Amino acid sequence: MPFASFFTLGCRLNQTESAIMAKSLEALDYVITENKTNSDVCVINTCTVTNQSDSKCRQAIRSIRKNNPTAILAVVGCFSQISSKIIKEIGGVDIVLGNEEKLNLKHYLEIFLKDSRPIIAVGSISKNAFTIDTIGQHLGSTRANLKVQDGCDFVCSYCIIPKARGRSRSREVDNIKQEARQLAAIGVKEIILTGVNIGTYQYLDYDIIKLLDIFESISGIQRVRISSIEPTTIGKDVFELMKNPDHKLVPYLHLPLQSGSNAILKAMRRRYEIQKFEDYVLSAADQVPDICIGSDVIVGFPGETDALFEETLNILEKLPIHYFHVFPYAERAGTKSVCLPEKINSKTANRRASVLRILSDQKRTRFAEEFVGRELEVLFEGSNKGNIWKGYTGNYIRVSAESQLSLKNEIRLVKIISAENGQAQGKLVIKSDFDHMGS
Repeated sequence: MPFASFFTLGCRLNQTESAIMAKSLEALDYVITENKTNSDVCVINTCTVTNQSDSKCRQAIRSIRKNNPTAILAVVGCFSQISSKIIKEIGGVDIVLGNEEKLNLKHYLEIFLKDSRPIIAVGSISKNAFTIDTIGQHLGSTRANLKVQDGCDFVCSYCIIPKARGRSRSREVDNIKQEARQLAAIGVKEIILTGVNIGTYQYLDYDIIKLLDIFESISGIQRVRISSIEPTTIGKDVFELMKNPDHKLVPYLHLPLQSGSNAILKAMRRRYEIQKFEDYVLSAADQVPDICIGSDVIVGFPGETDALFEETLNILEKLPIHYFHVFPYAERAGTKSVCLPEKINSKTANRRASVLRILSDQKRTRFAEEFVGRELEVLFEGSNKGNIWKGYTGNYIRVSAESQLSLKNEIRLVKIISAENGQAQGKLVIKSDFDHMGS
């Protein structure tokens, strides 16, 4: 029985696509394993967002080839799309697939198994709507990523992804429904909509708001979450869905800010000024009870003086943003920001990142503390220590609770007792209405 393993670098969308590729290989009787040393096929799903990402890809190729010299090695995704020649020069790679080809990994593997000749398939990326034939490998999962969009038409000065992923394009609605039903059939209760720029979703007369309604009729799916969405691509009408207790869309938004300085936003070629972002966040917090709002921030961007960094710090302190992922600026060859003057040294960028991460930890904990004494529904994922089970609320608070019985993939009512380190601890509420909810 042959074995296949996946090493995935980068974003949630890459994780989604690795799951799809893994499921497709099961049709060839491959058993998916985490053991890369003894795998018959090793797949590296790559990232190319920074020069450092490229370096990690090269290291992964060399490491996996060294530790498993007889495996069929496939390198796919964004780094392959941009740098297939570099991969060829590294040597030892049997299959190289770009982003247009990688979900057809099964097909290319079958070809390679017949004649053992190296394959490099990196073509131009289609601008058309797309379908996906295979659902991801999500057996045993409580939550699953569902890809609805790919590519990006925005041209932020620091970002290579439009070149790696192509123009924005959307997945056909019926194909999305089909996968959602399949996910429900294997027990998935929460789906997370993923893509590169999902707010630009447009298929026929479906935009992202209308798309959110299609899951209402799919039995078994109890929650729908938007993974991350650009603040200029979705209107305030989404708040009506979030605050409707009968709608499956959870009260959660992840809105990339990147900088709290208009000067830096302009240099980044972002499509908004801070005032517009601030208005949207405040409206969300005002209109949607209990909403959790997260963000992404880049520090140390060229030209970011101490004063401009303080603008970012101040806006993050002021706004009801409850956590943020912080990234020191990293150059990516082929982007416009490489040519910008006034580079910030890494020591300064890392110091600023540390300041914001501390603030993020504090705000995440304060947000969880707001719910002490409240009863919240938690979708439990599993246990990692004895009888302590962990899961997430709809508004993305990590909650742990004790139970002698399995809570895996159950939605249970939990009274929040305490909160620390950004997480909450609770106690199961024993009510007849909830005893079998989600089971």
